[in-house]
Amino acid sequence: MLSLLKVENFGLISQAEVQFDKGFNAVTGESGAGKSLLLTAIPAVFGLGANQDQIGPFGSGFRIRAVFSVPLSDSLWDGLRQWGIDEDDVLIIQRDMSQEGRSTYRVQGQIVTRQAVRDLAPKLIDFSGQHHALRLFESNQLLLWLDRYAGLEIKRQETDKAYFAWRNAKAAYSTLTANVPSPEVLSEKRQELDELRDLHLDVEEEERLTRDLARLHSRHRLLELFHSIEEDLENNESANVISLLNRMSHNVANLARLDPSSGNVGNLMEQAIAIVEELRSDLNEWASHLDQDPGQLDILETRANELARVKRRYDMSIEELLWHIQSLQEDLARWEDFEWQVHIAERKLHDTEQEYFRLAHELSRARRLATQGVSEELTRLVQEMEMPASMVQFGLEPAEPTASGLDHAIILYAPSTQQELKPATKVASGGELSRIALGMAVMGGTQGSASLIFDELDQGLGGQSAAKVGVLLRTLGERQQVIAISHQPSVAANAHYQWAVVKVLDNNTKAQSSVKFVEGQDREREIARMLSGQSDQMAIEHARHLLTTRGKRRD
Repeated sequence: MLSLLKVENFGLISQAEVQFDKGFNAVTGESGAGKSLLLTAIPAVFGLGANQDQIGPFGSGFRIRAVFSVPLSDSLWDGLRQWGIDEDDVLIIQRDMSQEGRSTYRVQGQIVTRQAVRDLAPKLIDFSGQHHALRLFESNQLLLWLDRYAGLEIKRQETDKAYFAWRNAKAAYSTLTANVPSPEVLSEKRQELDELRDLHLDVEEEERLTRDLARLHSRHRLLELFHSIEEDLENNESANVISLLNRMSHNVANLARLDPSSGNVGNLMEQAIAIVEELRSDLNEWASHLDQDPGQLDILETRANELARVKRRYDMSIEELLWHIQSLQEDLARWEDFEWQVHIAERKLHDTEQEYFRLAHELSRARRLATQGVSEELTRLVQEMEMPASMVQFGLEPAEPTASGLDHAIILYAPSTQQELKPATKVASGGELSRIALGMAVMGGTQGSASLIFDELDQGLGGQSAAKVGVLLRTLGERQQVIAISHQPSVAANAHYQWAVVKVLDNNTKAQSSVKFVEGQDREREIARMLSGQSDQMAIEHARHLLTTRGKRRD
């Protein structure tokens, strides 16, 4: 509920402070006094309309402050926490605009963005007037109104929940598919892994190959050296090593017999013969490998070339290739798991999509059943408000899937049955839009915590129609705050509270508007002025009669 509106240097309003209350608050005054300007300040504080052209002559900029009574449990506080703003009993919104056209917005004294205050507007006010249809005639809000009116809120909540489940499933599926290679790439990676595995790479193999190839490439020279050593060890000439050692052993044995103290020489001699024998055995073993299959060199060279090619292809060492194989194995294992996850995500996407469309179509069918009665009731109500031939239709058109369902809502209007129904926001006047909005508010479906604000609502109404509108506004004010500019005394008389806007001249003959609360005799005189343009006794008596009989339905 809007409890206080403070306006400074806004058009002709130098300073005004209006303390609105629960119920129906009427704003009256002569034409051009600034009534619409005062109410325009309410959406303007949310950044909806108003620019530097509205800066008055009483300062270098304008300031608008609106104070709302908001329950601590209201959901709008959730959105304000991101600005570090906690729950309170009141919500204070302020807008300052400089001569250069720069606006500063504050909530609870803290600077916020324009979008932040714009997001608050639909939760706090419904404004219908000559230049504003703040939210009621937007598709989303029309659908919200229809669902509340027709008791479809549970179906709407189910559809909303299903939509976000579907959206989350789409996001999860997109994330998975974006990170999983295509089947072609997976096939290539598997083939690459198989080829690398078939190579049976070993980090020590290169060293062995290098050594073996070097030995095989030197085979001829190695054989020459072997045969030379062999001859020195075992040829038949008397000078070979074995023969010499044997003679030396015989002599050492004789030496030991003649002189036992030389026994250690005999031991050394035996060790020397054993070493030479071992040398001969190892040489023969080594030489036997030189005489292996002559194709062994080709095999080793083929393997060496194979390793060289794979190293060039990947520009990696054998050790790096082994790490690459391990990485491929891990990636393929993960991707194969992803394939299963993608399958699950795809199934979930399908199921959530089917569920959303099932619920959305159910909601659409229920809405279409409700619109017939809505259209008839709206038409009846507006016809009672000096629009006897008017036609109003609540229309639904197919729309792209949203959390609200598959419908686009629109109010169609025709001034008479002979004219084509067209979007009300394009063909209806501000007063006609306000009366349609009033009809919808009277029917119900509006957000009870929002303040309903009507501009030019009763302009041009006759006696009985004006009286009916006054009763409707008062009745509506019993459950929701209503603020309306009133031109008709029978409407203003039905208000719970009344404010008068007066244009005055100061000492410098500069015009400015002032706003004052009227009650008692002041209110009688204001109603009298609205009746006849003057406050004579007859007009005052008539005004007093209207005030004492207010709230009673005129048929």
